[in-house]
Amino acid sequence: MKINGHMKAGIGREIVGDFELNFSVSKSRGYLIEIELKNLSDAPKFIKEIKIGEIDSNDKIFMNNFQSWGPCTFVNPYEVSMVLKSSNVPLNFGISPVLWEFKDGIVSDYFVATDHEFAGFLSSNISHPYFKWHDGNLDVKVYIGKTLSSHESVRIEKLWISEFDTIENALQDYALEVLKDHETRSHSPLFGWESWYSYYLDISQETFLKELESANLKYEVFQLDDGYEADIGDWLKTNSKFPDGLEFLARKIKEKGMKAGIWTAPFSVSESSDLFKEHPDYLVKDDEGNPIVAYENWRRKIYAIDLSNDEAIEWLKDLFLTLKSYGYEFFKIDFLFAGMVPGKRKSNLSPVESYTRGMKAIAEAVGDSHILGCGAPLLPSIGYVDSMRIGSDTSFEWNGTDTGAPSAKYSIRNALTRNFMNKWWVNDPDCVMARSQRTELSKNERMINLFVPALLNGQFIESDFLGELTNEDIHLLMSALNFRNGNSTVKFIDRERYVITTKNSKNGDVISFVNLSDSVWKADLSYQIGKKEEEFFISYPLMKSVDKNLEINPRSIEIVLHRGKRYLRRDDEKEDDGRDIHYYWGDDYDGVKI
Repeated sequence: MKINGHMKAGIGREIVGDFELNFSVSKSRGYLIEIELKNLSDAPKFIKEIKIGEIDSNDKIFMNNFQSWGPCTFVNPYEVSMVLKSSNVPLNFGISPVLWEFKDGIVSDYFVATDHEFAGFLSSNISHPYFKWHDGNLDVKVYIGKTLSSHESVRIEKLWISEFDTIENALQDYALEVLKDHETRSHSPLFGWESWYSYYLDISQETFLKELESANLKYEVFQLDDGYEADIGDWLKTNSKFPDGLEFLARKIKEKGMKAGIWTAPFSVSESSDLFKEHPDYLVKDDEGNPIVAYENWRRKIYAIDLSNDEAIEWLKDLFLTLKSYGYEFFKIDFLFAGMVPGKRKSNLSPVESYTRGMKAIAEAVGDSHILGCGAPLLPSIGYVDSMRIGSDTSFEWNGTDTGAPSAKYSIRNALTRNFMNKWWVNDPDCVMARSQRTELSKNERMINLFVPALLNGQFIESDFLGELTNEDIHLLMSALNFRNGNSTVKFIDRERYVITTKNSKNGDVISFVNLSDSVWKADLSYQIGKKEEEFFISYPLMKSVDKNLEINPRSIEIVLHRGKRYLRRDDEKEDDGRDIHYYWGDDYDGVKI
């Protein structure tokens, strides 16, 4: 890493146009860089983005996207850049808030790692920090997007740099460094059901109540997803499929002894909504004063709420206070990236400052209820959500594109690569599905979908047609639940193979081999965990003793339970001459002394 041409403890200064960058560098398990930005001009100046340093790159980097759905993995940046250049798919703000940077490179948001060096920003309170790869170089940059008054100074995000032995250790250390500057909300992982992957937009009051009546497991939360609202932005008005309204449904859920859950996309406004027609002043605008399209969905243009606007914030608070008064205690808030799209706002707040203002308003309105963030900028959300989606939507099909589009494979991949974020919130890898019908997933692929979230002790929200589950489906679901409540670490073998070590799950200590690839993985158990001869392991679900050599089939998970030391059966015999003879039998007993 080079700051002002060098990297060492001390202070530095650099002039970039009308602005001055002041650096203070100290040792902190690496280097901690504090940065102050000053407008040197006698007039107010708008600052878009600014480069603060550079990193030597190599052919492979570990990159991260800024929001829930985006990839977090090893990539060849040149190859990714070429794919983007040749693609005809238009980019939108769900991909990045700094779309202009993709014209000649790619972006890793918040942190990046080369083959030996890790660099990560510790917050995103004022600016959006990122690393831009182009032409073999990695620029360290921040996007601010606001005006600084004459000679105004602001402190921007701290940057932490460290050399590392393994990427896993670097990510764990980074998570702890981030926590030093943040307070977090504290909730435990929940077990529940939600409607999306059963009904999508075809959900109705009738079908929702039918699923509620079929809910015989001990769900803690029962959540209504997208499809009830009159329009995007008109959240308290239900469509004709929900004649009795939202308060009625919350009461029905609570009568069943569960927390009532509701989905909204609170920073998004449809072009056809009443909110759009009645309050155009609530929207982020372009330089000509026209509302900016944040993204397109539901066959409509979707605009972004201007969260710097006091009246829009009051509308937002009233929305969530009302939903809470109805009886809802679990709030899935989606498409949150819309809250920080670049553009003109009513007040001179940066997009990130506006976003956190909106998140704070929601958190204050719902109090100690559970907030699940989704489609959300990651670093700015710390302290405002109890749980966070950390991967793409899952799917009934295995493969997909690694762009944040629905995919069973990449949803699980992100749950593994972003496992370190569980120090900031409860990780939510998206819904689990046990069903053997209405799915293209094989049994092995379904086991990955069920058991990885359980082993990582993340949010565990099911989305099945409950009345259609077979006895085998239910057995698979209940078996996965028995691997929850542990503490897990993840080892990266490569982009498609991972080892999960789980301590103190309901089934004890577990080591699991997750093979997302299309080829057989030959793994050495003793190499992975230092297995000793006297230790005893059995595989799940066969419950057979395993030796050190494992073969993990394509798209499958191999779970190995640690049963401690091997106990041998002893038979005693008394010889005629009075000697005691002891026979030891090495049969496979599940850790039980005979």
